[in-house]
Amino acid sequence: MAGDSVPTEVVEHDGKQYRTVKEGKATILVPQGAKIGEDRGEVQQVFYNPIQQYNRDLSVLAIKTYGEDVLEKRREQYDARMAKGGKKRKREDDEQKPTGNPADTETIAPPTEPEVPAQPKSDGIEKSRLGDSHKIQFKMLDALSASGLRALRYAHELPFVTSIKANDLSDSAAETIKMNVVHNGLEEKITVTQGDALAHMYRAIADDLSNRDRSGNTSRANKFDVIDLDPYGTAAPFFDAAVQAVRDDGGLLCITCTDSAVWAGHSYCEKTYALYGGIPIKGMHSHEAGLRLVLNAIATSAARYGLTIEPLLSLSIDFYTKFFVRVTKSPQSVKFLAAKTMLVYSCDQGCGAWQTQPLLKSKPSPNKKGTGAFYKHTMAQGPTSDRLCHHCGFKMHISGPMYGGHIHSPDFILRLLKQIPDADKSVYGTLPRLEGMLRTALEEHLPGPEVTEPVDPRDAERAAYDHYPFFVIPSKLATVLSCSTPSENMFRGALIHLGYRASRSHCRPGSIKTDAPWETIWWVMTEWIRQKSPIKEANIKTTSAAWKILKDAGIVGREDAEPADVPSKSEGTEMEGVEQEGSSSADNKATQSGKAPFGNGAVTSEELELRKTLVFNDELVRAGSRPREQNHLCSLSLFSLSKLSAKSRAHLQDVVQVDNVAFTASNLTWTRAGTSEQVNCNKLLFILESPFTQTSAQEFLFCFLKEAPEDTDKPYRLSLFKAANIPAESLQQYVIKELPPYLIHGSTNEVDIIVSTKSGTGLALKVWQEVLEPLWEVVATYLGGHDIQQETSHQHYLLTVTKDAETIRDFSKKLWASATHSAKPRTILLLSGDGGVVDLLNGSEKDASHQTLPLMAVLPLGTGNAVFHSIHKPLYASPGPTPLVHGLRTLLQGAPADLPIFQASFSPGSRIVSFADKMNGTANASSESDFLKEESSVSQLNGSIVASYGFHASIVYESDTPEYRVHGDKRFQMVAKELLEESHPYAAQVSIRRPGASEFETIPRDTHAYVLATLVASGRWT
Repeated sequence: MAGDSVPTEVVEHDGKQYRTVKEGKATILVPQGAKIGEDRGEVQQVFYNPIQQYNRDLSVLAIKTYGEDVLEKRREQYDARMAKGGKKRKREDDEQKPTGNPADTETIAPPTEPEVPAQPKSDGIEKSRLGDSHKIQFKMLDALSASGLRALRYAHELPFVTSIKANDLSDSAAETIKMNVVHNGLEEKITVTQGDALAHMYRAIADDLSNRDRSGNTSRANKFDVIDLDPYGTAAPFFDAAVQAVRDDGGLLCITCTDSAVWAGHSYCEKTYALYGGIPIKGMHSHEAGLRLVLNAIATSAARYGLTIEPLLSLSIDFYTKFFVRVTKSPQSVKFLAAKTMLVYSCDQGCGAWQTQPLLKSKPSPNKKGTGAFYKHTMAQGPTSDRLCHHCGFKMHISGPMYGGHIHSPDFILRLLKQIPDADKSVYGTLPRLEGMLRTALEEHLPGPEVTEPVDPRDAERAAYDHYPFFVIPSKLATVLSCSTPSENMFRGALIHLGYRASRSHCRPGSIKTDAPWETIWWVMTEWIRQKSPIKEANIKTTSAAWKILKDAGIVGREDAEPADVPSKSEGTEMEGVEQEGSSSADNKATQSGKAPFGNGAVTSEELELRKTLVFNDELVRAGSRPREQNHLCSLSLFSLSKLSAKSRAHLQDVVQVDNVAFTASNLTWTRAGTSEQVNCNKLLFILESPFTQTSAQEFLFCFLKEAPEDTDKPYRLSLFKAANIPAESLQQYVIKELPPYLIHGSTNEVDIIVSTKSGTGLALKVWQEVLEPLWEVVATYLGGHDIQQETSHQHYLLTVTKDAETIRDFSKKLWASATHSAKPRTILLLSGDGGVVDLLNGSEKDASHQTLPLMAVLPLGTGNAVFHSIHKPLYASPGPTPLVHGLRTLLQGAPADLPIFQASFSPGSRIVSFADKMNGTANASSESDFLKEESSVSQLNGSIVASYGFHASIVYESDTPEYRVHGDKRFQMVAKELLEESHPYAAQVSIRRPGASEFETIPRDTHAYVLATLVASGRWT
C-alpha cells in the first residue's frame, strides 16, 4: 500500500510539523520525512505500515475477548473466596451476640483507585483489592512498541486495562511514543520506557523472585496480564523472558514473527533449528508446520519453569505468524508435553505425503484398585515410517520436533467471533477479512476419538493432541499425478462419501483438512483419473512419484513383469545436508496396518464397501459444497444447525456423524472415520427423530450427557451424534418425535424456567448454561424447526435467575396474584432443590384450588432433593443413570401426576426466624456480625414429602450456611457429628394414629430427639 493512500493531516506540535494518521480510536503523529506505507522486511523501514492494521485489529479484539473472560472468572473466584471465608452463622432464639474478638472478623479493604501508570510503583497487582465494585488491575506490556500505535489502541479500545507499559530500545522511538501518548491524552494509562525488552522483563522477574511470601512463593506484583511481542523478524529471543514475566495463572502472550523464510522455508534449516529448535518442512503444508515449530519453542521455554501453554489462536497471515497463547502454572500438564511433540517424516521430493512420530506416549492405564485409570507416560515406538515413502518410493526426510497439539481453541474463536457483529466498522477496518479468517480457522478443529477409559477429565484434556495435523491441496496432488485437478467441492464430497470429515485450512487457499489417511487420499485421486481424467502412460516417467502410485492402482505398468524401479540418486531425490543411504528392505505395510497417532491408518472394510458406490458427479459436488457449520456441528441437519445461537454452539463441540451403530451389553457402539467408539447407555438422554426427512433418508440425533463433578471448570459435557438408524428395539423408549405440549411456550401455555443459583453446591447456573440452554435450543430447532438466531429466548420460555433467598417466593406470589393465571396452563421448571419447591408452594396466601394449577418439573440441584428422589426412586438402579440424566429424560418424556402436599399449622405467636446479610440481604456474609436477624409471623406452611422436627430439622438448619453448602450432602453428616457431641432434647407433644385406628394416640413423652413424618401413597411415594 502506498503511503499517499493513507489519509493524513498536517498539525504542529512544539513548533514542529507532523502528519497525523488515525487508526482505530488512536491518532499518531508522523514526523515529516518518515515513510508511510507497506513494509515486509525484517528491519523497520517505515514509521506506519497500514498493512499491519489487520494484525492490530485482531490483537485488540482478541485481547478484549480474553480480558472480559478472565476478569469475569476473577470476580467469580473473589466471590467464592469471600463466601468460603465466611464463618458459621451463630443463631440464637432471642438475640444475636456480638463477637468478642475483632480479629475473628475478616476486614475487606475498600476499593482503591489504580495508581498512575507513569509511576513504577503502580505495577503491584497484588496490592489491588476488588472491593465491592470488583476493581482489579489489568496490566499490559508492549515490549517492542516502535511508534506506540498498539499501546495507544489498547488504551483507547480496551476499557478494562488499567496500565500499559510501552517500551522500545530506540531513544527516538521512546520520545515519539511519549509525544503520541500526550497527543492522545493517555498519560494516566500508558507509561513509556526506553531500554532492552529482555532487560525490562528480566528485571521484573528478578524483583518477583526476590520477594517471596512466608511459604516461599514468589511475588506476582511485577507480572503482566498480557505481553505483546511484535519484533521485526523473529520473536524467539524473547520467549524465555516472556513466559516468566506474564501471569502464571492464565496470562496471555501475543506473539508475532515475521521471518517466514526461516520457519516456512527449507533454505535456512540451520537457522530455523537455532531459533526454534526444529527443522522446517518442505511442502504444501509448510506454513502450518511453521506455526507448530514456533509453538514448540514457546512450549519448551515455558516447560522449564513448570508452565504449560494453551494456544488460543495461531494464524499464518501473509508473511508473518500471529499467536495468542495462554500461560498457566501446571507441572502436571507439562508431563504431557513430550507426547504432544512430534517429528514428521516427509516425502518432500516425491508425492508430498507425510507420517508423524510422537516423541513420547501418554496412554491410559488402569489403577491398582481397578476403580479408574491414569495416564502412564512411556517411550513411543518408532519409526512410524520406512526410509522410503510407502506410496511413491521416494526418500523420507525428517522435520521437527514441533508442537503436536491443537493450535486453536474453538471456544476462544467463538467468543472472538461474537465480538465482530458489535464492533464499530469505522474503528476496525478489517472486520470482513477477520471474520473470514476466524471462521476458516474454526473449521480446522477436528476432534480426535473420545477417551473411553475412566481417567480424570482434566488429564484427558491435558493429553489431547491433534490427531489430524496439516492439510492437502487437490491441485498439488493432481500435479504429482499429471492429471487434471478435481474441484475442491468434488474432492471434499468424495471424502465425505467415504465417511471422513473435510474442512479447510486458513494457511493456504484451496486447502482441504481431513481425517482421511493417505491411502484414501491417493485412492480418491486415482479413482478420479479412472472416471474423469484419463492419462497417457507414455507421459508418466517410471522414475517419477506418480509411477508407483498409479502402478499400485492398476492404471499404468499393467504389462510389466517386474516392479517399477525405485528412483536412483541421480534422479534428484537427494536433499542437501542429508546422509544418503541405501534402500531399506523393510516392509512398511506392517506400520500402516493399524490406526497410528496423528491420523495415519489402514483402510477399513466399511470404506471398501463405500468405495464401490463412489461416482464423480454433480451429487458429489453438492455434498462437498454444503455450508460447513462452524465448530464442526455439520453432522446436524442444515436446517437446525444454521439456526443455533453461537453461545449454544460453544457447548456442543462433540457432534459427530457416525455409522454402524450397534447396541451391546448396555453400550452403544459405532464407527467414525474407521475408528470404533462406544458410550454407556446410562449417559443417553434421549434420541430425537427428525420430522423433516423422508423415510428413505431418516435421521436420528442421539443426545448424551457426561458428568465429571471433580472437574470444576467443565463438570458437564453434551455430546451429540447423528445416525441413520436406531440399533435396538429397547432404545425406542428414548425416541422423541415432537415437543411435548407442556414445553411449548405460547398463547395457550407458558413455560417458566427458574435457576436457583445458591441451591446445593451452586451448580444450577452451570447446568443451565452448559446443559439445558443449548439442549433446549437443539430440541426446539430439531423438532420444531425454530430459528434461534432470529428469535429471542422469550419466545421459548421465561427465565428467572435467583438473586436472593426471596426470588422464588416473590415469583410465586406474583404468579398466584396474576389474573391471567387461572385460565392459562403453565409449566414451571425448577433447577433447584427442595427449598425451591417449598417456596413455590408457599407463594399463595389464599386458597388456590379454584385456579389452574401449574405443572412443575424439577432438576435435582439441591442437596437432599427429597421431592425428586421420591418421584424417581422406582427408576433407580445400580449402575444406572445419574439423577440429572433421569431429570432431563423426565422433562421431555415424563407423565404428569399429582404432587402430594401437606399443610403444617402453627400455634398463635409462632415466628419464622432467619438471618440475612446486612449488606445485600443474602445469607453470604463473611462473619457473624454481618448478619441481621429477621422474624416474621407464621400460621401455616405448605410442604411436600417430608416434615421434620427436632434433631433432623436442626441438622438441615445448622448446615444451611455457605461454609457447609460447599460440601454438598456431606454437610448433613458434618453437622450431625457436631450436634451428637451433646444431648439435644426437643419439647413437643406428639400424637399418632396407627393403621386401622380411629383415634389419635399421644406418645407419653414431653421431649423427643427426632420426629419425622413422610407421605406414602400406594408405594409410589417413599
